[in-house]
Amino acid sequence: MAQFHRLKKRSEFGRVFRMGRTVGDRNMVLFILSSGSVKPRVGFTTQRSAGSAVKRNRIRRRIRALFSVFAEEITPCGDLILLGKKSVLTEDWNTLVRSLRKLLLRGGCL
Repeated sequence: MAQFHRLKKRSEFGRVFRMGRTVGDRNMVLFILSSGSVKPRVGFTTQRSAGSAVKRNRIRRRIRALFSVFAEEITPCGDLILLGKKSVLTEDWNTLVRSLRKLLLRGGCL
């Protein structure tokens, strides 16, 4: 798997949310903030409205696993945040793979 640094601080997430561009669909939203760094940084989150902490953690685990499918193909396009919606829990895995591929292509990261 390609080496990605993680976005961990609230301030880093806030900067990407405020200044980044957005591509999304019914399952996920991808926030992209171009930066000069060679190694892209990535963060995973979900909405509080997605359910209990257990459900939100399951969504984050699922989108992390989904992102690892494309980790080798991703070009350095800046800081990324992948926000998983409630439908990630019930959607078929292959549908989620197609959905993330489409978002990464639209965002210019593949």
